Amino acid sequence: MPKNIFELAYRYVEPSIKRLIVLKLVEKNIPPIAIAEKLGVSPSLVSRYMKGERGMFLDVSKNPGIMERVEQVSEKIARGELEGVSLQIEVNKVVLKTLADKHVCGLHKLVDETVNPVTCNICPTLFAGAIK
Repeated sequence: MPKNIFELAYRYVEPSIKRLIVLKLVEKNIPPIAIAEKLGVSPSLVSRYMKGERGMFLDVSKNPGIMERVEQVSEKIARGELEGVSLQIEVNKVVLKTLADKHVCGLHKLVDETVNPVTCNICPTLFAGAIK
């Protein structure tokens, strides 16, 4: 299992955030094939996000700050204002915010028993200054 926070973010946090974005775009009646094109992923990955087969390891849906950012990114994608590199940057900002706000500490503890969520300050130290 991953112990490095970057691997954890790549394997679990980013897919969880992308799943929420996919679900928001579906709510906006955007067809799955169009979602795949907008996100630069395969239609099968979009289907897996929709079915809950991918991106389910971390649930940030009850965090208003993260969900507000997901909604903003989804709205910009739906309006065609985000694509390519700018889309990657915005998704990664949501991932970094999730990490910086310590929403991943419990997950990190699950995959690395040496992590103490109460005292660990890795993510806030690394990422708090990287987010606007």
